[in-house]
Amino acid sequence: MIVTDNQEDNNRLEIIYRSEYSHVSLTCDLNDVAWWKRPNLLATRYGIILAKYRSKMNLNRLDDGTMTSGIQLNILNIRHLQSNDSGIYECETLGAIRQFNLTVTGRIFSLR
Repeated sequence: MIVTDNQEDNNRLEIIYRSEYSHVSLTCDLNDVAWWKRPNLLATRYGIILAKYRSKMNLNRLDDGTMTSGIQLNILNIRHLQSNDSGIYECETLGAIRQFNLTVTGRIFSLR
């Protein structure tokens, strides 16, 4: 018998806004994840970023701070954002997906 918790959702969407040339860190609380910006695979479940994205992205893995959960936080860091970085990013593992809707806006310059 499989018991599921109604409070736990397998799919979540986070909306994020950043300005051009800044950076963003997308934090995923799932284990053994692959990172996507559909239709492109960015990083494998083994924590390897595909070669064409390595100059712009890196991955970190951190323990969630508890001794018993065994959950590692998977963090995708994207540097020097440009407008074409906008889109839906996903970390996914068997049966669960976390989505991040990233919107990169133009840099605001002040006139002095």
